[in-house]
Amino acid sequence: MKTRTMIRPREWATLILLIAAQCGLILWEAPRPTHVDGVPLLRVAAPRMERVSTTISPYGPGFEHELLALFAEGRGYLLEMIEVQTPAEAWEALHSGEVDLVVGVGGVEPESLESPVVAGPVYATSRPVLVHSTKRYTLRNEQDMCENPILTTEQHYLTDSLQEEGQGLDCEPWTDKVEGVRVSPVLDTLNEDRARFALVDDWSYSLWQPFFLGVKPARSMGKEVSYRWFWRSANSELHADLSRFWEEREGDSRLAVLHEKYFGFLPEDVDYYDVQSLTRALQSALPRYHDTILKHGRKNGIDPLLLTAVIYQESRFVADATSKTGVRGLMQLTQNTARVLGVDRLDPVQAIDGGARYLKMLWDAFEPMELEPWDRWFFTLASYNQGLGHVYDAIALSKSMGGTGSTWHELKKVLPLLAWQKYYSQTKHGYTRGYEAVAFVESIRYYYYIMHGLVSLSRPEAEYLGPLVSAIPSGWPAVI
Repeated sequence: MKTRTMIRPREWATLILLIAAQCGLILWEAPRPTHVDGVPLLRVAAPRMERVSTTISPYGPGFEHELLALFAEGRGYLLEMIEVQTPAEAWEALHSGEVDLVVGVGGVEPESLESPVVAGPVYATSRPVLVHSTKRYTLRNEQDMCENPILTTEQHYLTDSLQEEGQGLDCEPWTDKVEGVRVSPVLDTLNEDRARFALVDDWSYSLWQPFFLGVKPARSMGKEVSYRWFWRSANSELHADLSRFWEEREGDSRLAVLHEKYFGFLPEDVDYYDVQSLTRALQSALPRYHDTILKHGRKNGIDPLLLTAVIYQESRFVADATSKTGVRGLMQLTQNTARVLGVDRLDPVQAIDGGARYLKMLWDAFEPMELEPWDRWFFTLASYNQGLGHVYDAIALSKSMGGTGSTWHELKKVLPLLAWQKYYSQTKHGYTRGYEAVAFVESIRYYYYIMHGLVSLSRPEAEYLGPLVSAIPSGWPAVI
């Protein structure tokens, strides 16, 4: 049975245009919407990169994604993210008017771009780094760069830096490009010993390094590359809003706080032995405590994966671990804390029970401050290490120095000062090793990040970590 569709006479012109366009006779497309239900639409092109929209981090949707949301929510825009595979696709989308903004692309706009483009201020930098497979020799001499193909992504500044490097050599380095800009396929190729060298940017490499231990850095190369937002100047209202947004960032700490959240815990140099020890412990020791961690994490509203990170940091899953300060057990409880909690700190089940309850008590103590969830957890962990009173002292000291006392970005700078008489003499609780609290929190953040990534990447450790990641229902007083 055929179905006939009636077309009104006034629709014939539109139909003819559509048919002609499909036949290639004319170029035509329907105008793109600029508003949705009266709300201005902001269309953003961004390459598929971990620092734009994360796949492995537990700390949020991604650095660029969250920065864009800060702008959109503050200025009343509806955000539409358009993922592109290469920077060239992003520039083409901006040129054609398909998008209003390009983010996550290093360097400068291409000279061939005809549309008038505004480059925002620099908000981050990276540097190309040559990495090598640990199954092969590292860079022994500069000639090695000419005798082996160097794997890289479709980021032009990477190949440009390699060409600059080659100007001082008697030979010419050559590259083998992978499709797109994602760093993980490049690192995986080296990790599996399918190539000797690769050139990546250090910003991306720092995020992926713990998951590819068969790859190590050989040397930094070239100049620093700047990251900016790029937009067309034709939209005067958007141009004004974006300009004001970046002017405001010069006067507040929002960008620094966001950078701290996503990258502040990453070590300058990865301890490969430490990461290997973590993954071995997750496979050999975690199964013994998995059910207990899950039970008491749920009972106290604590993400079981975070609880696992605390246990590993404190004792490496050694039930009778003892520190030089006298704390003992899986969760390194003091004798007094264990007595108050009514637990035997050398009994693994009781230690996890008591440690989880103690963390919940500290978490609750910060309720009146109305902190952001992650900042509140970092304050909680610092209190677990050095005591709640000393963290209160650090908060007060931060405020006396002109800060808000409400972000980990501030507190990690102030806590080490409590080891100096000039500062701890002004506080209620006196001297403490605040630098140890900072190291403690950052280690837990790092281990938590790695464990979450192992699950996201479906590594063997995910067999026991996976249920911990998904164990906290929405609405519980937890951070994710």
